[in-house]
Amino acid sequence: MKNCSLPTRKECFDILAQYNVPPHIINHCRVAAKLAAFLAQKLTKKGFEVDVELIDRACLLHDIMRMCDTKESDLNSFVQGLSEEDKIKWQRLVAKYKGTPHEYAAFDILKQKYPALALTVRRHRYMGLLSEDDKPETWEEKIVYYADKRVMHETIVSLQERLDEGHKRNYHQHGSKAQCRKNTTKVDSLIFQMEKEISKTVGFDIAEITEEYIDSNSKQDTGE
Repeated sequence: MKNCSLPTRKECFDILAQYNVPPHIINHCRVAAKLAAFLAQKLTKKGFEVDVELIDRACLLHDIMRMCDTKESDLNSFVQGLSEEDKIKWQRLVAKYKGTPHEYAAFDILKQKYPALALTVRRHRYMGLLSEDDKPETWEEKIVYYADKRVMHETIVSLQERLDEGHKRNYHQHGSKAQCRKNTTKVDSLIFQMEKEISKTVGFDIAEITEEYIDSNSKQDTGE
């Protein structure tokens, strides 16, 4: 995917501002990008051709339409501090994409100018692992998907902790209680397989990664 059209990091933050993405969501995206870039660089050192910039930009923008999945009763937490004009913009966006998963809404926004980026963002959808259309296939897509599933709010946590928290928060999105349990069991198993695949490829257990681990190893890599 090298040489595909991508926004700069500054342009990513401009896009986040344009869509009034709340600070706590932006911080989640920052940490996911930090983890993803670290893994991408490890893959590069193993000789794999990986587009680190695509991974970084996709992580920064993966939740620009997160409010699409937010229950109406929780929307107030997203609009705190916004001007009345910005609240109206949000209401229009929510109305336009009502019932659309946030990954698909983001894809719709990004696809014309940044098609490769848009597809990478779309394929971070949790249930995408069960879909032929949305299943992450490239290293870029897998790394973005996995990094998102390791960052709970603004902190890198274990995969199990993140998944447990996500299931409590998003249970209403996966059908009946029985169907939800069946689907999440399948998807969680596939995510743990993805973790093992990435670990085997980079040569260490990525389940042990924390933000402190990234900072420490990044300094070692640069000789600091």
